[in-house]
Amino acid sequence: MHQNDKPLPSWLIITFFSLWVLATIIGLWWFQQAKLKPFIDSDEDTRFYQPAAIDSLLQPYLIQAGASLPGQKTLLHFWRPDCLCNRISQRHFTNLVNDFTADKLRILIIAHPDSMQTDIDELKRLNGDRFQVIRADKELSALPSSPSLAIYNRDNKLGYFGPYGFGAFCSVREDGFLSSLITNLDKPNKSAVFTNVIGDGCFCPW
Repeated sequence: MHQNDKPLPSWLIITFFSLWVLATIIGLWWFQQAKLKPFIDSDEDTRFYQPAAIDSLLQPYLIQAGASLPGQKTLLHFWRPDCLCNRISQRHFTNLVNDFTADKLRILIIAHPDSMQTDIDELKRLNGDRFQVIRADKELSALPSSPSLAIYNRDNKLGYFGPYGFGAFCSVREDGFLSSLITNLDKPNKSAVFTNVIGDGCFCPW
């Protein structure tokens, strides 16, 4: 063994480990301060507590998308390309895409009004025909948070509005919640709209 191959002293290893733990804690604190926010802040548009008002704002996008297939449900994904929190909710979104074929679930990407056309074109290029991308009108700028979604049943009746999950990293326990909700939307006893808007998570202002 060469003299230069001597193991690091234990105090140096402990120091490096302590600095790594400290940096991790500071990073998590910064992330929570910067990105963890209520889905709807107290000063934001109260229409997003009201299913009828939400539906009124979203119906033009269903009309623009055209008629759905018989039995097909519709997911509206509200997308802001520069939002870091997209990475947190991506697992939930990908699971929904994988759980339902295109003839069972139509996916409309509602892009932020100020989205760059190059970002929209890239999204279309990467996803082919699976997603339909529609740029939001300025009226939808009041949307409280992104990423978020709305789900409509096969009769184009609103069934869900809210986030993919709550908490800083969207709990793994929430993975099957939205899939079950979509599956059960057309049951005879399923009539109430679930507006899931109370709680904090990784959200960007829309």
